Amino acid sequence: MKKKSIKIDWDELESAFNNRNEELVYYLDRVTGQVVLEGEGEDDFDDDEEMIDDPSAQEASQRSDSTRLYIEPPDTDELIAWMHDFLEDSAELDSDVRGQLKEAVDDPEPITAVRAILDKNPEVRDRWYGYRGRRTHENIEAWLDANEVGVVEPPPWK
Repeated sequence: MKKKSIKIDWDELESAFNNRNEELVYYLDRVTGQVVLEGEGEDDFDDDEEMIDDPSAQEASQRSDSTRLYIEPPDTDELIAWMHDFLEDSAELDSDVRGQLKEAVDDPEPITAVRAILDKNPEVRDRWYGYRGRRTHENIEAWLDANEVGVVEPPPWK
């Protein structure tokens, strides 16, 4: 059965794929196209007031799990694999920074170690976040395809 295409807020969906807070869980509602947030700390978000006034948001928050798709952000292992790929694809990086990043991905706390190096190297940091953004977009598109989600409008990165 072919699913109806839905309108998605691409910024919201991308934010959900980038949020690694384990206390928050995101879903995409297959009917409304809304990104739904559940979990500890969701009351801290400013959008809650808008949801109170938005009937479709209220409906989405009450919808059964059968219409929601769980959004799973990349885990640490996947991010580390992306960093390895980034380093392989970026031969022109300063060799000292490249070496530091290679050591950092093998650190017991690789995300923290990599972030510390990137914070000291803004140009490399910008390149990394651009690379990570492209990989996130690939993940989103693959996830939508795998879940047979049709979209009304293509993503802005297309």
